[in-house]
Amino acid sequence: MILCYRGMLSAVLTVGLTFAFSPTPAQSAPAPGPCEQTGTIGAIVDRPGLGRPTANNGSPCVVPPDHVLTEIGYRNQTTVGNGSTSKLEVFPLALIRVGLRTRTEIILQPPAYSNRSGAALIAKPAIGVQDEGVGLKRMLHDHSKFQDAVEIFYTAPTGTPKGSTGFSAGAPTFTLSYTAAFPLGDVGISITQNAIANASPLDPRGATHFFSYQPSLTISYGFAPNLNLAVTDQFTSPLAPSGGTGNRNLIAMQGVLSPKVVLDVEYEINAHPVSPVVRQHAIGVGAAFEL
Repeated sequence: MILCYRGMLSAVLTVGLTFAFSPTPAQSAPAPGPCEQTGTIGAIVDRPGLGRPTANNGSPCVVPPDHVLTEIGYRNQTTVGNGSTSKLEVFPLALIRVGLRTRTEIILQPPAYSNRSGAALIAKPAIGVQDEGVGLKRMLHDHSKFQDAVEIFYTAPTGTPKGSTGFSAGAPTFTLSYTAAFPLGDVGISITQNAIANASPLDPRGATHFFSYQPSLTISYGFAPNLNLAVTDQFTSPLAPSGGTGNRNLIAMQGVLSPKVVLDVEYEINAHPVSPVVRQHAIGVGAAFEL
C-alpha cells in the first residue's frame, strides 16, 4: 500500500514539474482591423469630398506608420443663373498625409489653384489660390464592423485674392471632425460630423466669424473588391453669418488599381441653391498614391 501511494505521488510530481517547466505557448497577436490591413488604400483616402475646398476628412482610417499618402484631384464647377453661366476650376486639390505611431497622422494641405470665369453670379471672375492648412487625425477604433476617428484641422488665411471676390476670407478657420464607418459586407455606411469655426469676408474691415455645423452621410456599395460606388449627402448650416442652409449631393466611383494606387471620378450637385443661382453642378477626377 505504501509503495502504491509513493508511486502515485511520484507520478503526480512528475506531471506537475513537466507543466511547470514546459515553455508556455506563444499567444497569437490580435488580427488587425480593416483600416490596418495591408492594401486598404481605398478605405484610407479622404477624396473626393464635397465643395470647392480640398477634402481633408471623411475616412476613419489613418495612414500606416512611416508611410505617406498623397491625394490629388481636379474639380470643374458650373453655376447657372439669370440666363448666364459661371465656371470654376480648382486643382491640384493636393493633400499630404503622414502616418505616425499610435494610430495617428499629420495632414498637410498645400494651396490649390483656382480660376473663376464667365458671368459674375456669385463673385466676379478671378484667378488665385486657396488657403493652406494643417491637421492631426487620431483613429479611435478599428473593429471589423466599426471604425471611427477624430480630427482637428486649421486653415491659415494664405489664399489670394482675399475678400468676397477672391478665394480666401482673410481669417483662419478651425474644424473639429468625428467620422464613423460601419462596413456591412458589400455595403458600407459612414457619417462625418464637422463643427467649424468659420469666417466670411462680409465685414469691410476684415472677416466676419461664425459657427457652422456640417453633417454628412455616405452609403457605398462594392461591385468588386477593387470597385466601389458611393453616394454622399451633406448639409451645412449656416452658410454665412446671416444664415442659410446648404445641401450638396455627390455620387462617386472609386477604383483601386493596386495596394498603393486608387483613382476616382465623381459628379456633384447643389441641391439647395441660393439666389440668384438656379443650379450648380461639378465634375471631378482624382487619385491617391501611398509611399
